[in-house]
Amino acid sequence: MKTLLFLLLACSAAFAEAPDDRFEKATRAMSDSDYGESAYQLRELVSEGNFSHGALHNLGNAEWKVVRPGHAILAWERAALINPHDKNTAANLAFARHKAELPSPTLSWTESYSTWLSPNVWLGAASIGFWGGVMLLTLPRLLGAQRADWHQGIAALALTAFLFTIPALFGLSRRGNLGVALEDSTPLRLTPTREGEELVKLPAGELARVEKERGNYLYVRADGDRAGWVRREEFERIWSRR
Repeated sequence: MKTLLFLLLACSAAFAEAPDDRFEKATRAMSDSDYGESAYQLRELVSEGNFSHGALHNLGNAEWKVVRPGHAILAWERAALINPHDKNTAANLAFARHKAELPSPTLSWTESYSTWLSPNVWLGAASIGFWGGVMLLTLPRLLGAQRADWHQGIAALALTAFLFTIPALFGLSRRGNLGVALEDSTPLRLTPTREGEELVKLPAGELARVEKERGNYLYVRADGDRAGWVRREEFERIWSRR
């Protein structure tokens, strides 16, 4: 039985498509106006954990073409998270929100500050700034050498750079609770049950902030203080926690 299972796994791995092959298929399908096939290939690519700006941006384009605006905006928001300065992604998001008459997300100053760079850059800068400064201040003494003035100068610059990353890291942690309503007329309920009274409905693509979780439900709050419980399959965080 174990041998059979091993052979099945080996065969499935052998026939699994490489990420580059899927991306190429999706690009070719998009060029041929086969948007459904392009969306399928890109969904598979992303679901396998191959997050990249190009794949997510193109997924947003394909989802928009097959009339899934909530999923398109989610993909573009994720692409913008990876590359905040891409003008095409920003233009697509602005167009989609205008077309669907969606409000722009309201961000605190720390959240807006965190959008200047990608999460990886902020985290890398924080790590290098903190540990670089600490090492320059402590290593000379540990090695029995005298600490030079340039050690202190560079350490001060490194630790100052670290201090500038703190608001961004706080903003990133808050933005981790932002998500997107995937389907049109997504109901927000009074209680986390199917029988819960519908308080309001969110249009596909609208952003809301997760405040708490209970089982298969999330309690979210959108602009205008519209709040309620939504099923997880109808709402997804931009910063996926899977």
